[in-house]
Amino acid sequence: MSREATTPSTEPTEVDAAEWQHYANPPLQLHPLLSAALDLFVRLGYHGTSVRAIAAEAGMTVPGLYYNFSSKQDILTELLTLSNQELTRRSEAALAAAGRDPRTRFAALIRCVVLHLTHMQKFAHLVREIDALDEKHRPKHVELRDRFQRLVLTEVIAGQTLGDFGPGDPHETTRAVLSLCNGVADWFRIEGVATPEKIADRYVEFALRLVLDRKTVGDQP
Repeated sequence: MSREATTPSTEPTEVDAAEWQHYANPPLQLHPLLSAALDLFVRLGYHGTSVRAIAAEAGMTVPGLYYNFSSKQDILTELLTLSNQELTRRSEAALAAAGRDPRTRFAALIRCVVLHLTHMQKFAHLVREIDALDEKHRPKHVELRDRFQRLVLTEVIAGQTLGDFGPGDPHETTRAVLSLCNGVADWFRIEGVATPEKIADRYVEFALRLVLDRKTVGDQP
């Protein structure tokens, strides 16, 4: 992959603590080949998309594609990197704005991931192609994917320790919460009545109920 192609897309600027909830339209400025590949990977799957199809969708020749990216695998890797970086930097900003209270931090993380799944819905679908990565690239992206889960798990454990959240296996609870959130990408429609922000509000409440948050569900066992 050429340095010219990767520098603008793999070095995102920091998200200010007050701006992590706001997305531009489009949320990321992509190289035309990346934009074309993202659309095709989501519609046809990684294995169902050819290099020639990506080049044609971007209005370029196959040699032009190979000038910028060395392989289809590199294109997929770049797209997954961009998605992971965006969620990482926004979650870090969300936690910085939330302070030290586990309940507030947990709610901020849930809001963060739901906004990511709605504003960057195509990238959310692309994560399903992670198994198409080769052995060289897959471990890195699995680690980046799992990093967010560990952030949520940390706040679930902290909330249980303080008595803000009810008892239960924190690992199981975290998986249930994130499974609930990840489903948003399957049904969300940008032209729908509910905005990403309203959906995020609802899912924060759903998630707080799943962790048996005392302020949300009371002291039920």
